[in-house]
Amino acid sequence: MPISVRDIQEKEFSRQKRDGYNIEEVDDFLDEISDQLSVLIRENMALAEQVKTLQAENEKLAASANAPAVEAAPTPAPTPAPAPVETVASTETAYDEPSYFKNLELAMRDTLVNAQRIADDTVAEARKKAQELISSAEEQAATTVSNAKVEAEGVKAEADNIRKTIATYRANFRRLVEGQVQVLKETDSLFD
Repeated sequence: MPISVRDIQEKEFSRQKRDGYNIEEVDDFLDEISDQLSVLIRENMALAEQVKTLQAENEKLAASANAPAVEAAPTPAPTPAPAPVETVASTETAYDEPSYFKNLELAMRDTLVNAQRIADDTVAEARKKAQELISSAEEQAATTVSNAKVEAEGVKAEADNIRKTIATYRANFRRLVEGQVQVLKETDSLFD
């Protein structure tokens, strides 16, 4: 299927994780474009030569139609060799295939350089965003750790308070029991 200008403009290459565009895919696409442009250029050159040949024949016919009938018979017709030579020369001046391909190569190279620059910019931006995400995550982790330490210290303080309360309760309970034991010893004598 021939590639249109729109196909070239709208072509999007898939991106690889690190290296930008898929090099094989870009090379294949550029080879396809190059092949089709080469065919079109050859067809264009052939058609231009046919147009020149037909114009030369048309001029000959017009010249022979305008010439008197008596002069046309004894005078031989001009040789057709100069017309094709002139056509080839004018075609070469109008279109220089090596310079055209050189310009095309430069344009493709510029396009690839721009594509690589865009890929590099995209990678740099992705790295920047990744670094920002990492920094944000590290900051969030530090905040979480700090909050956890504060909470752990709070829980530790609460546990210390509970231990002190238990120790106080035990001491009070021990005094109560010892007091009751003392009362029972004293009351033992009361019941005798």
